[in-house]
Amino acid sequence: MIKSKNIKKTLSASFTAILAFSLISPVYGDASTTTAAGASTISAKVSAKLNQQFSDSEYVTYLVKLKDQVDTESVAKHAFQKASADQISPAAAKLSVRTTVVNSLIETAEKSQQPVEEYLKKEVNNGGVKKYKSYFIVNALAVTSTKEVLDNLATLPEVDKILPDETRELQKVEIDKDAQPAVEEATAEQAAVDTAVTEENAQKSVEESVYKDAVTPSRAEWNISKIKAPQVWAKGIDGKGVVVANLDTGVEYTHPALKRKWRGLNASGQVVNPELSWYDAVNGASLPTDSNGHGTHTMGTSVGSDSNGTNEIGVAPGAKWIAVRVFNPSTTDSILLDGGQWLLAPVDKNGKKHPELAPDVVNNSWGGGPGLDEWYRPVTKAWRAAQIFPEFSAGNTTLSNPGGPGSVANPANLPEAYATGATDVNNKLASFSLRGPSPYGEVKPEISAPGVNIRSSVPGGVYEGGWNGTSMAGPHTAGLAALLLQAKPSLTVDQLEDVISKTATPLTDSQYKTSPNNGYGYGLIDALAAVNSVLN
Repeated sequence: MIKSKNIKKTLSASFTAILAFSLISPVYGDASTTTAAGASTISAKVSAKLNQQFSDSEYVTYLVKLKDQVDTESVAKHAFQKASADQISPAAAKLSVRTTVVNSLIETAEKSQQPVEEYLKKEVNNGGVKKYKSYFIVNALAVTSTKEVLDNLATLPEVDKILPDETRELQKVEIDKDAQPAVEEATAEQAAVDTAVTEENAQKSVEESVYKDAVTPSRAEWNISKIKAPQVWAKGIDGKGVVVANLDTGVEYTHPALKRKWRGLNASGQVVNPELSWYDAVNGASLPTDSNGHGTHTMGTSVGSDSNGTNEIGVAPGAKWIAVRVFNPSTTDSILLDGGQWLLAPVDKNGKKHPELAPDVVNNSWGGGPGLDEWYRPVTKAWRAAQIFPEFSAGNTTLSNPGGPGSVANPANLPEAYATGATDVNNKLASFSLRGPSPYGEVKPEISAPGVNIRSSVPGGVYEGGWNGTSMAGPHTAGLAALLLQAKPSLTVDQLEDVISKTATPLTDSQYKTSPNNGYGYGLIDALAAVNSVLN
C-alpha cells in the first residue's frame, strides 16, 4: 500500500512548526585505560569501518554523536503557541520560532559538549587530536585523532555513536551539448494535440494560447513556460522578498543572470557583509565562486534572469539567493553538516549567529544511495522546525543504483524531505529519475518537474542547455516555493508542500496508472494553479 506523506505531517491553519530531532549530551571525566567492559562498549558504539581506517592511517576523521536530544517539534510548537498568545504577525511568529529552535539547539550542544571539548583540547596539546569541530544542528563533533582518543571517547556514557566521516559524491549530471532546443519539441507536441481535439476544445485551446502569448515573455525557457511561471509573473508575483539557498558546488555571483540577485550586494552593486550570504565549507573562499558549474546551473533555474529579458531561465526571478559550497565536486558528511548548520543561522565576521538571515527555501540537488540511512535526518528536521522549505532531488540512476522501485536516493527519501523527480518536454518520466516508495512506505518523489534538456546559467557568464538530471528538476520546485511565499508569506512548510502537491497536474503512464504514484509523485508542478489556490 502506498502511504501519503501527509499522514505523517500535521497542517495548521496559521503557523505550525514541525518535527522531532534525535541527538545527545555528555559529561566527561579524564579518559582512562580501556577495560574489558570498556572494550565491549567501544565495540557497540564504534563503526567497524573505522577500525579498518585506523589500520591504514594513524589519524582518522570521524563523527562523535552525543545522546542528549532536542525535540525540535516540541520546541517549535511551544514557541508558536507563545507567539500566538502575544498576537504577533505571521512573519514575527516565524522568526520567533526559528530563533527559539536555534537557541535550544545551541544551548543543548554547548552544555553537553563542554566536557568533551575539554578532553579534546588536552589531547590537541598531547598530539592525540589534530583538529575537531563541534556542531549544534546534530549535537555532534567531527574529530581527527588517534585510535586511542577514539576509544576513550567511546567509553563515555554520554556518547551515542562514533561514525565514519563518509565521502559523498555529487550526483552525476549528463550534459548533451548537441541537444536541440526543447521548445521546438513542445511546439510540435502541442500541434499534434490540437489537431486531435474537438472544435469546442480547440477553441478553448486557442483562447488559452492567446492568453499565454500575452503574458509569457518570448525568451522564457521551455521548462519555465511548461510549469506556467510566466503567468504568475504577470500577476506581479516573481519571488520578491523571498530568499532561496542551495547546498551545491557554489555559484558564480558575477553571472549576469544572478549577480543583482545575490543578497550580498546592495542596491549600488557593492559587496556588503558577504559572509552572511555565502559560506564556502570546502575552501573558505570569501566571495561566491563555482569551478564546477552545477551550483550555478541549479541556482539559475531557481531565480535566474538577465537584465534585458533575453534569458528567462528562472522560476522566481525576483527572489534573492544565498549559497553554501559543500561539493568540490566530492565532499564529506562533516562538510554537509557544516553547510546545513550555517543555513540555519548564518555567521557574521565576529562569530555571531543570525537565524533571522536564514533562507526561506533550500534546494538540494544532491544525494547518496537508496535505503534507510538517517545520517542527515536531524538537519532536515531542524530546517523544517525553523520553517525552511527542504527541497531534495530524487536522484539519478548509476551503476550502483540502476533504479526501479525503492531506489530514490537519501536524503530525498526521508519523511522530512520534499523530493522532486524529473520529466521531459512530453511530461514523461526521465529514464534516469529514481523511484519510490521511500523506506518509510511513503510516496516518493512527492512531485515532478522538468529535468531533461534544461538550459541555465553556467560559469563564464554564459548559458548552456542539454543538462539532464533530477538536479535540474529540483530547482523548479524551490522556485515555486518562493513564488508561493511571496503570494502568501504566512505559509508553513507543511502548507507549501500541501499546496504544491494538490495543485500539480497528475501524471500517469503504462507503469504508473494512478496518481499519486512512485514515479511522478502527485504530478508536474503547476505554478499558476498553486499561486491561484493561495490567492483565492
